[in-house]
Amino acid sequence: MWTAEAVLVCALDLLGRSERSFPPIELVRTAPVEASAGVEAYVGPRDQKIYIVTSSPTFQRLLRHPNRCGDSDAARKLASVLIHEEAHIRRGATEKAAYQAQLVMLTALGAGVGSPPYMEVIRAMQHTAKQQQRPTAGLMARAPVP
Repeated sequence: MWTAEAVLVCALDLLGRSERSFPPIELVRTAPVEASAGVEAYVGPRDQKIYIVTSSPTFQRLLRHPNRCGDSDAARKLASVLIHEEAHIRRGATEKAAYQAQLVMLTALGAGVGSPPYMEVIRAMQHTAKQQQRPTAGLMARAPVP
């Protein structure tokens, strides 16, 4: 089993970047209660840090693989997650734009259309879009009173 820091280095190496080239990154065991189910990373709303959830299946696959960085699909996915979160911080990207950046990176890393990591991101993107379309509970639009 590898350290969480070693797993992060796998993703950074794939991107050809250092940790210093990203906004601050922090490794956390779990996501906040209000986060979407299955979230792998998120941006701190106040501190603009990238938080990587070390209990996510992708992170755990890399952590437990017998060879350092040996699960190439998981390493590519984690690298693309960093790009997704960076897009939010550096460019103020919407979820759609951040997912698009993530898919472009997956393709550049050799995990294009139809690959398991690409399809996982497509499903996450569809889930997020569906969640964003739901009306907020308790609020209803109504016509203005004349």
